[in-house]
Amino acid sequence: MSQRKASETYNIPRSTIISKLKAIKNNFINPPGRKCVFTKEEEQYFVQHCIVMCECGFPVTPFDLRCIIKMYLDSTGRNESRFQNNFPEKRWMEGFLLRRKGDLSKRLCSNIKRCRAAVDDQITNKYFDHLEAEVQGVPPTAIFNYDETNLVDDPGKKTVLSKRDCKYPEQIKNSTKAAVSIMMCGNAAGELCPPYVNYKAEKMWDTWTEGGPAGTRYNRSKSGWFDGSSFEDWFMSILLPKIKRSRFEKSVMIGDNLSSHISPKAIKLCEEHNIAFIALPPNSTHLTQPLDISFLRPFKINWRKVLDEWKSSSAGRRHPTVPKDVFPSLLNELFGRTKENAATNLQSGFRKAGIYPFTRDQVLARLPSSNRVNESSDYDLINKSFTAFLENVRKSETVPRIIRKKKKLNVEPGKSIGPDDINESSTSGIKKKKKSKQLN
Repeated sequence: MSQRKASETYNIPRSTIISKLKAIKNNFINPPGRKCVFTKEEEQYFVQHCIVMCECGFPVTPFDLRCIIKMYLDSTGRNESRFQNNFPEKRWMEGFLLRRKGDLSKRLCSNIKRCRAAVDDQITNKYFDHLEAEVQGVPPTAIFNYDETNLVDDPGKKTVLSKRDCKYPEQIKNSTKAAVSIMMCGNAAGELCPPYVNYKAEKMWDTWTEGGPAGTRYNRSKSGWFDGSSFEDWFMSILLPKIKRSRFEKSVMIGDNLSSHISPKAIKLCEEHNIAFIALPPNSTHLTQPLDISFLRPFKINWRKVLDEWKSSSAGRRHPTVPKDVFPSLLNELFGRTKENAATNLQSGFRKAGIYPFTRDQVLARLPSSNRVNESSDYDLINKSFTAFLENVRKSETVPRIIRKKKKLNVEPGKSIGPDDINESSTSGIKKKKKSKQLN
């Protein structure tokens, strides 16, 4: 369409069309609104550093980023009139996140202990050096991973509809803190072994073993958790028979290094049947345990659904907790629901843990490392601002432990006591000791 025809068709002056075309040709068009405080390059560096901080295990909040930007402006000697004392407002942060919505987003983060974050490249590489020698030439059907977990008696919270000013809506449904421990095991080919259930009890009853998944074994312990004897029984009754039936030339068994999971008898049987027993590095199961990475989370989500349906039924309303003679049937229903995606989830866990196919880069890329903060950046002051913030949150001050002497208080039942009463009783006790010494 010509300029004259476009002017007549859309009722726009031809001079306006000519000026706009010239501006487009010479890149004179500016985005609407006021000019941004920072350039695109500066904002991009803020984005990159936020991502690196998150990878280091110390993600920044919007308030933290505003503090870091103030440090950056103060260090450069800039006085931004749109900020009060160089401190960005919440409205600026909302606009920044809107402009960078393709790179940054607000998420809820989960907490991990500092001992888990302490897993470094050296520990991980040493583990993978040993693992590479053991899994070389071993088929995926012969690489097993086991993990102990528990199924709780709480179906969890759910979103409901309530009155707008109702702060704490409640649902009538029985739930307790009880849990049943089970041992799960699967191989890198996606094959899942039958579960091993360990009840918290001192005696077993036949009804506690009826209606469960095929091949399930049942045991009990006083604490409800697996001990050395329970682990040996699981190994000899579930995993070892499966390995014997498959007749592998060599097998690999990978698991955490809990003391109850390292049995001398099980290790001896591993040597006799050419099974390489590999313990994962301490505090690294969230990175190296295939079952932890991709299988147990959807497994427990389905368990909450099964449990919620049972507690909503007439049978579930009659019981304050899941009876042990009902648990096997619920477990069977759970395995029926997870059967469809079990193989895919298992294979994904072994792949992300770097076990099969073998590649340590899968784990090393997820390790927290502060060295990446200073990579390839021309903005040294931005680097220094983020690095100073990172050092501040990562430093661990050693506070000396103060040990105070404790004394037992003889308080009558139903009577309260305060600090003044404690001081009076201590002074009266000293006076009594002095009188007894004088009499003697």
